[in-house]
Amino acid sequence: MNATETTPELDPSVIEDIRLLKRIAERDSASFQIFYKKYSGLIFASISNVLNDHHDTEDVMQEVLVQVWNKAHLYEPRKGKPLTWLTTLARNRAIDRIRSKQRRSRLNDDFETENKKDQYEFEPSGHENLETKERDTILHSAVSRLTDDQREAIELTYFSGLTQAEVAERLHEPLGTIKARIRRGVNRLETLVKPRLA
Repeated sequence: MNATETTPELDPSVIEDIRLLKRIAERDSASFQIFYKKYSGLIFASISNVLNDHHDTEDVMQEVLVQVWNKAHLYEPRKGKPLTWLTTLARNRAIDRIRSKQRRSRLNDDFETENKKDQYEFEPSGHENLETKERDTILHSAVSRLTDDQREAIELTYFSGLTQAEVAERLHEPLGTIKARIRRGVNRLETLVKPRLA
């Protein structure tokens, strides 16, 4: 018996997965369905173990499936089994979701901190609720005054929860360009918002 016959690369299941990914890369939807049925439970479990939130897990699972469909051509058999590639994809996407939620939380906290520096911590009165609505209106108005490029990058990063790298990929722009747009956009927002909240 040839020693190479026992290597993982020649395991029938691995060979079949490699063939499925190759066909998925060629936009074969039937192969995608087979791959989905075979591994959807595993993908869900991998994501759920990281997020521990059913709704977020479902969302991220959809994102991973889109990635499999769009990025199957990037899979390289010499770097590992399809299953390893898939679980790594799922885990990374789940971690990205956690980071994006943390970023949105920090952005909200930053605005809250700025706007509550001189306020005492009581239950919000009708007047304070009115102020909160006014701040939201000011912020939305300021966002609408950014350049189209800046607004798009900021909305995708802070409101859609994408990483800067994902924004760059979606907009087909270099990462450095996206970072610069976000930085300029945030600076512009501060310039527009602060005088109106003083």
